Amino acid sequence: MDMQELISRGRFIFSGAPNRLEVFKKVNKTTSSEISKKLGRGVNSILNDLKKLEDLELVLSLKDNQGDLIKKRGEKLYVKNPLVKHVPLNYFTDYIKSQKAIKKGIKDKKQRKNSLVINFPSENQTLDICKEGESQLYEFKRQGTEMQKLSKEISALLNTKSGGIIFYGVEDDGSITGTDKRKQEFDQSLHNSIRNNIAPAPSIKIKSQKILGYEILLILIDPWNKKDVYECNGRVYIRKGTNVFEAKTEEKKKLYKGQYID
Repeated sequence: MDMQELISRGRFIFSGAPNRLEVFKKVNKTTSSEISKKLGRGVNSILNDLKKLEDLELVLSLKDNQGDLIKKRGEKLYVKNPLVKHVPLNYFTDYIKSQKAIKKGIKDKKQRKNSLVINFPSENQTLDICKEGESQLYEFKRQGTEMQKLSKEISALLNTKSGGIIFYGVEDDGSITGTDKRKQEFDQSLHNSIRNNIAPAPSIKIKSQKILGYEILLILIDPWNKKDVYECNGRVYIRKGTNVFEAKTEEKKKLYKGQYID
């Protein structure tokens, strides 16, 4: 069981259940009776919430070194799972209200002109993105990925209607493992690679983000401007779903005419 999975479970069980979240907040070597008194709720109701929290391993029954239950006045003592004990509560409670909008490309005041823009996600949004997996908009790259490979991914997103975000320091399965480079070093290496491999020279944005104690780097690529057709080492690439393909002749013709590739 890892922290990402526990946070996901917490979001599920607390969704629409603020009373259950209040129980979770009060768990700190406490009994059901103590929580009942603090919250002004019946003991049976508290026990029901604690059982659900324990089933999902968000809280645990306190035990001694021999594995025996530690009790207080005959009642079990409950503690938070150490993996989530210090996780900010907003990781559980802040849900993405505009996730669908983010995937399609968040629209600004130019919406009427069908001009799409995307923004860097918040920490909570990044957690949800990593949990859900790669998509047309999101690409995960583990630390150590070659800059030339990143340049190819970027060139494909540059020719794509929605653009996208590359998460450097995230495994293919969405596990967050962190970056192996400082932002300044990464920025310089990537821009050198882009300058040497992509034409015309594009503009990208890079941001550092702390997630669950790890630092990852986010590369934001704006949606295609319908003017420039970007080549990487003389080839035109496009992104379809979670894969990058070299554009076919008819697809390149559409791009040069300023038409999106579906």
